[in-house]
Amino acid sequence: MHAGVTEKIRIIRRLDFTQRPRIVATYDEHAGVLQAIVARDCPGARGTLRAHIACSRDVARNPTLHRLVEAA
Repeated sequence: MHAGVTEKIRIIRRLDFTQRPRIVATYDEHAGVLQAIVARDCPGARGTLRAHIACSRDVARNPTLHRLVEAA
């Protein structure tokens, strides 16, 4: 399961990990998900994970759209 998810987010991960603040934020976001899991807080873990995914997607989308505009 992990390998499948990792492959699907490979591109976003590379785009998201271009700035030090995003790398630090990602570790913090992952820690928040794990803390919720350890606390058996499924709704909290789900919400934290969704927020992390949305943030990573948005950060990765900006440079991608910028590059597409430049290429046009």
